[in-house]
Amino acid sequence: MKKIIHPLWTHIPPVAALLVLAVYIIGAGQLPATAAVHFGKGGLPDSFGSPWMVFGLTIGLSVLYILISVLIDELWARQEKSKKFNWLSLMDDIIVGTMAGASVSYLHFLESGAGTFQYSVGWMLLLGGGATLLGVILETVRPYRAYEEAVFSGEDSATTAELAAKLRKNLSFVYWDNQNPAYVTFLTTILPLAMFIVAGFSWFSEPAAALILIFVGAILIIPNGGQRTLITRQGITIRWGIFGIGVLRLNTANITDAVLHDFAPLRDFGGYGIRFNREMKAYFLRGTRGVKITVSDGKKYLVGSDHPERLLAVVQTAAGIAE
Repeated sequence: MKKIIHPLWTHIPPVAALLVLAVYIIGAGQLPATAAVHFGKGGLPDSFGSPWMVFGLTIGLSVLYILISVLIDELWARQEKSKKFNWLSLMDDIIVGTMAGASVSYLHFLESGAGTFQYSVGWMLLLGGGATLLGVILETVRPYRAYEEAVFSGEDSATTAELAAKLRKNLSFVYWDNQNPAYVTFLTTILPLAMFIVAGFSWFSEPAAALILIFVGAILIIPNGGQRTLITRQGITIRWGIFGIGVLRLNTANITDAVLHDFAPLRDFGGYGIRFNREMKAYFLRGTRGVKITVSDGKKYLVGSDHPERLLAVVQTAAGIAE
């Protein structure tokens, strides 16, 4: 089992918020067997059931999102080449903190015997805002720990010469080429976080809508990290997003040609992402130049890159193609 790279203490804020909720639930004593569990306009109850169902769902989802956040933060740490602030690390802080604050508000509603339910903004700010603020501080002081899987960073002109030397000595190597534009970062961080905040505030009034927002937000996180092209002795792999989903795999032994190719994203492919036209299938998130690769069965693939000339040199060297 591989050693965990990112420090687990960065997840203290959501755990602390969940513990505060647990302490309040225990301190509340005997809960009613049946109570309002859903509220309509004006905070009026429109559905009844066991309050333990509400707290159980809240705690269960909170634990789930903490575990998901641990996975995402670990993947982030394994992919960063230098220390960068991980906005996705605030996912569990915001969701769990806000849900805990909303649940404490609900607990006060049960104890008061009031006829209508109103969120306690103070508790939501205290637990949700406090957990988020502490999360920002912990992420800021989080140490950078280099992950030693990649041999080449692709940041110097000697990369291909070093690669060729390793090939001659029959040594293994890994070359990374990353394409991660700002719009991808926005769509996979700011937008999901906004959805999670809205979901937290609508948890008790519209739980179905809150779950949809949380689900869509989680889906939007998947492309975070952009496109990564990995080249080894055996092949070329293109992976997408925080989970490194493989979208293309080519064996270097099957590559017959590789050249630079200029293209117009909208005119030639109708947009960005995974695209295709009559000539080739393309993988790019920005730019107008990439590497066109032809394989032995005649199929062509266009790989976008922020450093297409360097990527071309690495592909040609790995595939043994004369420039």
